[in-house]
Amino acid sequence: MVREGARMLSWLGLVVVLAGSAARADSRHSGPDHGGDTSFVYTALNDLPHGIAADERLVFIALPLAGKVSVLDRFTGSEIAELPAPAGGFGLPFVVRVPRPGHLVLLDSGGFPSPVSPSIPSVDDYSYSYDARTRQFSATLERSVRFDGLPVIFAEDVEVVSPDLYVVSESVIGGLWLVHGDGSITPGIFPDNPAVPLPALGGCGMPAITIGNVPFDPGFAPGINSLAKRGDQLYFTSSCLGGLYKVPVATLLDQSRTPGARASDIQTVSARPAGTLEALEGLAFPTGEPTDRWAYVGDPFHLRVIRIDVETGAREVVGDDPTLFNFPVGLTWLPTLFGTRELLVTSDQEYRLAGLNPALSQDELQPPFLVTAVVPNEACLGH
Repeated sequence: MVREGARMLSWLGLVVVLAGSAARADSRHSGPDHGGDTSFVYTALNDLPHGIAADERLVFIALPLAGKVSVLDRFTGSEIAELPAPAGGFGLPFVVRVPRPGHLVLLDSGGFPSPVSPSIPSVDDYSYSYDARTRQFSATLERSVRFDGLPVIFAEDVEVVSPDLYVVSESVIGGLWLVHGDGSITPGIFPDNPAVPLPALGGCGMPAITIGNVPFDPGFAPGINSLAKRGDQLYFTSSCLGGLYKVPVATLLDQSRTPGARASDIQTVSARPAGTLEALEGLAFPTGEPTDRWAYVGDPFHLRVIRIDVETGAREVVGDDPTLFNFPVGLTWLPTLFGTRELLVTSDQEYRLAGLNPALSQDELQPPFLVTAVVPNEACLGH
């Protein structure tokens, strides 16, 4: 089992692991410290990454344009396997979650939005195992829940609220869908008339900006984006509004109100700073720290990662290196081992893709695509 494999690491193995982490920090690039936070290259990828998740021994990275999910050795950052695709292959593997070791949840968004070929997302549950001695990984698709026939233009994120309840964000119409343990799908918060978006969740027009030295002019900012549960609240970000928001999980299940009326329970945690544009992505709370009030999130328009105090709305910069955080979109915490906590961040450089940025006539990608490790100031954890 994964946990047993971690416990069986010898002291020699521990020395090798720590040396490997130090080598990664020194081998390519380290970013500036922010209040004691340290950032360095965890691994480099040839394919554009998006979602990321991990257990004590493995790291899973969704590679949407390559149509695969890569499985990495946590300690070396090297690929050891690929997640087996369902019959017919993946559509657009976008987000991964590991609710517990041996269980992977994948949001396959089905494809990018298209007026001629609607994408049909699915939420796929895999069981998996890994033998650290033989480096053999195996996985089985246990369940696939498809959104056929539902008003979904693009599924952006999935959060595992409980073993019997997942939440999926839809970012174009703007809404939250619930996937239940029996495989049924119901609206959590969704406009009563899909043609009239909810102000708190829907998309909107977006002016042109410059990211780094690259003009970015998508014309449209999607609505609700990244999700993360903390306590009895579901936190989320919005590309349209910027900022961080929350809503009680109980609201999503409230049968006394319509899905549209439930939006009145949404509260602002940290509003977008005046005079700026932002689209926060990859929301993540430190694992194993239920009282921690810091939410960590990518700030891709400004090529940095920040943390937000969910009690006061105050913000701090974690890292703003444009190489290490080249449009950060996916964040996950590695389970704590040997007393050290690390946050992994994927950056997909999507502002450099002509297909997503009409201001470009051709792609201006800067491979390789980096996965960055952040070792935060311990004083900021456990508040």
